[in-house]
Amino acid sequence: MSKITTRWEALEAWIFDNGEQAFTARGLAAAIQISVPKATDAIQAYLDAQRRENSNTLYVLKREGRTTSAVWSVGHRTADAKVIGGTLFEDVAVKVRRAFRPDLERLAEKNPRAARYAEQKIAAVVDGALVVLASAVDAMIEESDEG
Repeated sequence: MSKITTRWEALEAWIFDNGEQAFTARGLAAAIQISVPKATDAIQAYLDAQRRENSNTLYVLKREGRTTSAVWSVGHRTADAKVIGGTLFEDVAVKVRRAFRPDLERLAEKNPRAARYAEQKIAAVVDGALVVLASAVDAMIEESDEG
């Protein structure tokens, strides 16, 4: 029997042995008796391996939710791809807000009204435009699949 040499291979073996069940970093850590940071590292290592050119991972991991409460599962169906797409928009929204936070905090020190205005514009783009864009992309893809 071949020796498991990488973190991602160890995670793949665990997924295989556990019937592709959904898991969190905390649940994985408890199941294989490692720390949560080490479980997170194993998940990240798997993601790195599955994203490599000529990857030989058995599974495609997908995530629902963010941070340590994220639920990971194996997916290869169209419904799974939709989950990945939804996660993309959630990630973009979080990163946009995080990118503007320091500027908004500084602006609020100088002019709270201007900061509120900027926050409303950012919220409109993130919560409005991204949602509309996601819906439009979904509709466009569904139309092309039907045609």
